[in-house]
Amino acid sequence: MVRDSAQLFADLSATIEVRNQARVHLWYPEKFGIAYSPLSSASEGILRFPSTTTAVGLKRTGEDYLDVYAPFGLGNIWDMVVKPNRTLPLADVYREKTARWQAQWPKLIVRPWVVDPE
Repeated sequence: MVRDSAQLFADLSATIEVRNQARVHLWYPEKFGIAYSPLSSASEGILRFPSTTTAVGLKRTGEDYLDVYAPFGLGNIWDMVVKPNRTLPLADVYREKTARWQAQWPKLIVRPWVVDPE
């Protein structure tokens, strides 16, 4: 699936990441060093994305229709503002991704990952 999508989107200038959400829990702990419980739905996985701005999913629901799942809304996409999602402790991942995005889109506004004091 991941390799097939790479070929499908090869002509695009943007990077498209496709992941089989049903298998993420198998490789996630080794890659990121934290537990990741199995998902019961793709929506549950989207809620764990390191950025609320990128927590968006599309589902084809007919020949001409897509359902959009955006639990944190779409406003930050239109405003080019990236905000962290601290559901999982992924500050380093967030910083790495946002640095790459900001290099590609210099007008992008990146909100810092700030941990609330306990």
